Amino acid sequence: MSTSLMDILADFLDASEGNVDRGQLMAALERATGRLGMQHFAATFLPLPHERLDTYFIWENWPGQWFERYLKLNYFHADPVVRFIRRSGRSVIWSQSLKLQALPSKSKRIMDEASDFGLVDGLTIPLHSQNGIDGVFSVAGRRARLTPPEVTLLEIVATRAHRRLLDLAPSPEPPREDLTVTKTESECLTWCVAGKTDKEIGAMTGRSPRTIQTHIGNLQRKLGVANRAELVAEAFRRGFQR
Repeated sequence: MSTSLMDILADFLDASEGNVDRGQLMAALERATGRLGMQHFAATFLPLPHERLDTYFIWENWPGQWFERYLKLNYFHADPVVRFIRRSGRSVIWSQSLKLQALPSKSKRIMDEASDFGLVDGLTIPLHSQNGIDGVFSVAGRRARLTPPEVTLLEIVATRAHRRLLDLAPSPEPPREDLTVTKTESECLTWCVAGKTDKEIGAMTGRSPRTIQTHIGNLQRKLGVANRAELVAEAFRRGFQR
């Protein structure tokens, strides 16, 4: 890695240490990506196939009109870069991934429109947790393809930023005494955390998908959350899952 790249990394690591808040961390991230000629970045958790992306973003610095359009048209589930990441589990430069797959018309339209908004090429990095791919981090701009050392640098930066954000989150709370989770609900929660669908959980537990939906719905009401992503996050926060 060149001296200039080492300087970018050192500056980011230094800026992300200590008692930084979310805003300071994002500012450090923006400086690091900007020095590489990538004007835009975003990170998000992964919604389930039937869910929209809107509530899953960790942070974003996409062009405003593109971000609104991407959400409005629910492009995430047809995004060829996201599909490639889910299959491969590794970082990918957009232009390279497009060469390795035949794109449906909607997927091609997504990439063409992204380019129109200034996201000519980019890099998407998987964010891993103990349960697999937790989310993705992307940087993009008008410059030519990133070099391998730059990709390595951004992988370190993305992983560090993700880890620091988790550190900034509130510590897990023990379950409240008045909150009871049944054995069946706990079993469904475990499979839900693993990313299984109602149909898959039903097949593994010998229950109907409708019964699984009922148990998951009960858990959501008990934990005061609106969807499965919030359920998983709250379960970890309260210590129901480790």
